[in-house]
Amino acid sequence: MIFVRTLLGVIRAPENAEFWDCNKHEFAVYVTNVPESFNPWQIHELYRQRADTENVFDELKNQWGFSGFCAKSRATTELAARLLLLVYNLWVLFVRFIVPQKHTEAKRGRRWFLLIAARLVESDRQQEMQVSISGGWADQLRTGYTRITEWLRTTAPQLKYRMTASDWDITHVAPSSA
Repeated sequence: MIFVRTLLGVIRAPENAEFWDCNKHEFAVYVTNVPESFNPWQIHELYRQRADTENVFDELKNQWGFSGFCAKSRATTELAARLLLLVYNLWVLFVRFIVPQKHTEAKRGRRWFLLIAARLVESDRQQEMQVSISGGWADQLRTGYTRITEWLRTTAPQLKYRMTASDWDITHVAPSSA
């Protein structure tokens, strides 16, 4: 049995406050049969990683519709499952480039990215995407785009890139006072 106490922060409390009123802690208890050769902090980290993995399965079932779909043909069901997992992996990869070091569930992430107004403008044989964004989104999308292109350059050097994040033409528009 392992008890873990993590200090979350110190609160400025009145002078007559008790010790427990001044500090915020998170408590966890793990009952495990992991060998005693493991350090308690290693066991704590293993269980945290396990919880993160279970969250992914929960997200696939409840937010991506991976629970309960079935067709008469096994091949059709397998194809649908593979396509769903492919789209999920691409979405997670995209969101992690935009919001690094943080897993963002689809329920919250879709709202961020699907409400961006954009249009595809074609001129001769070139296509240009014009995106309307406000606030700090421009910088966040630019740095995310830079991360994606750098990752692609290292993993797929045979691809040619014409545009860099510095080529972005960003025009800031002040909100109208209506």
